[in-house]
Amino acid sequence: MSRRLFELILAIKRKCQCNEEQIQAELGLSPAQFHGLMVLGDDEEVLGCEFAGRMGLSRSRGSRVLNTLVTHGYVKTQAQPEDRRAIRVSLTGRGRRMKARITDRMTTCEKRIIDNLDHRGRAQVAQALELLEAVL
Repeated sequence: MSRRLFELILAIKRKCQCNEEQIQAELGLSPAQFHGLMVLGDDEEVLGCEFAGRMGLSRSRGSRVLNTLVTHGYVKTQAQPEDRRAIRVSLTGRGRRMKARITDRMTTCEKRIIDNLDHRGRAQVAQALELLEAVL
């Protein structure tokens, strides 16, 4: 192998990041909004602290992202009766539609990759990526 594994990972990361930034620009989303939408399931309700954890953010930074998503109408929050400081977060209809638009664009990007691979190649790439994610 002429290039180090880490160099290959960085090269792939840069290419994926360019595609991600293009999707964000097309949809008018900030990186934080994009990732905030992606960590929530369509019919899922999570605590605000779990949302922040999924994003890899502190609670205060996660709260700022949530506020932006609420302002744009992508998520709704609901205070918990037993502890008003704890909130539940879920996607709104608008948030689900935006997430579907993101997913459509990601599928198009993925299609460009898999169209250049045969069935065996697709399976090998998927297996290698899953292994890589597991060991990182």
